[in-house]
Amino acid sequence: MENLIAYLDESLIPLEKKVQEYLEVEKEIRLLEVKILTLQNKVASVDEAEQTEPQAEDVGTEETVLSQHEQQMEHLLQRYNDLKNEVIAMLPEKNKFVEVNLGYGPSMVGYFTVDHETHHELPEPVLRVVH
Repeated sequence: MENLIAYLDESLIPLEKKVQEYLEVEKEIRLLEVKILTLQNKVASVDEAEQTEPQAEDVGTEETVLSQHEQQMEHLLQRYNDLKNEVIAMLPEKNKFVEVNLGYGPSMVGYFTVDHETHHELPEPVLRVVH
């Protein structure tokens, strides 16, 4: 019979922590994307309205905040890629899932170099987290 609690192995704790950090950065990126898109739409709509009526007082601050968010996004994307590479380096095998405990039962993480449907090589490894 298969060991159903193998994902609770203490040797997997560093990998689990790294995967949780990876997922947290992914979540931050998604939230920041929404903020950036919202600000871009505001700036664009103010720019359109400005062509008919000048109201430049809010545009400058929104453009500044937008610029700050875009810089933060660059930083987060770099951190995301670094974490992805760190998780891939911690995984024992390619093209295979490893069961880990992300706090709510067994989850799986793995990196793949071959597309599972077409069986063609991928241009770069794809990290998959199933939780």
